[in-house]
Amino acid sequence: MLDGEDIIGRWVAQGGAFVWFREPGQRVCRGIRASLSSLESFPDIPSLDGKTGFVFAPFRIGEGHPLWLLPFGEEVSVRMPAASEAGETEAPVPVEFGGRLERSPSADYGCVFREFSTALRQGAFRKLVLSRRSTEALPGDFSWARAFYAACRRYVRSYVYLFHTPHTGFWLGATPEILLAGGEGAYRTMALAGTQALCHGEPEGPWSEKNIREQAFVTEYINERLRLCGLVPEAEGPYTVTAGELAHLRTDICFALSSSDRIGSLLQDLHPTPAVCGLPAPEAFRFIGRHEGYDRSYYAGFLGCLSPAGHTALYVNLRCMQGIGAQGIRLYAGGGLLPASVCEEEWLETERKMQTMKYVISKGLRHVF
Repeated sequence: MLDGEDIIGRWVAQGGAFVWFREPGQRVCRGIRASLSSLESFPDIPSLDGKTGFVFAPFRIGEGHPLWLLPFGEEVSVRMPAASEAGETEAPVPVEFGGRLERSPSADYGCVFREFSTALRQGAFRKLVLSRRSTEALPGDFSWARAFYAACRRYVRSYVYLFHTPHTGFWLGATPEILLAGGEGAYRTMALAGTQALCHGEPEGPWSEKNIREQAFVTEYINERLRLCGLVPEAEGPYTVTAGELAHLRTDICFALSSSDRIGSLLQDLHPTPAVCGLPAPEAFRFIGRHEGYDRSYYAGFLGCLSPAGHTALYVNLRCMQGIGAQGIRLYAGGGLLPASVCEEEWLETERKMQTMKYVISKGLRHVF
């Protein structure tokens, strides 16, 4: 097994189609590289039925944002040092990069928030997820390989990945949310919603009614979707988990799947969950497309290994960033809104979520280590 970030750096320099990823709690990263001619794209999620490979799916499949499948071609494993060995820990407080947290919402965010809030108060939706993006200048000595390496060491409880194709460019993320995982007939998903900051490694206070209700909405929806598929879900939770600098409420949902031939169709029923969209789901999906004001691209989509005959592990693409040319990085974050949501509080939640990738940017500079 190879050790170190040099091989990751070589793949980055060579470009092409590849992914590096590290599953939560693991110290081994896997790299998968394939020829461009073997890279497949699909116009819909059910096309994944019976397929095997690494999936990279957008929030909304459309022109310019197809669903990509990277076949399992050349594979390499790299062992990462333990966080304690590298002087890293899962961050207990926000790590600010490029200035302090901006606590005042932008005018654009405030305008979109009012549209979303009005629709919620009028009873058109039970929940809506409002996201935004922020563009940061890319430091001249930034290294994608070094940033990925730092994310693996820091965010030990998250699924960390670095994905690249000539079509998508670079994407890097550290996400805590499973969309679908399992094999040999036993599968699981999760309802992850509700957010608060950590203080000395612990939640700042008890969970608010807003957070508890938001998480319950997501749990109810996922259970309902699974039952409509003829499955019998078993839920455990909610309980508090931490991811980076934040705490969330999580419910684990397990179920038996007698045949794995139609995982693509099951994913169609699960994506997008209310954790990244809203309720009722179809109407919320359309509302976001009309009113959010930008294209989420692959943010809030899903990614990971799909192997109907083996182990599948697919995650929602949260806490991520996108390379835009040679000079910039685009960060994404969002939060769930209910009728009682407050604009300033929701904005601050997105600011805190963006700290995950801002930390990674700061550690991606070549002079840091």
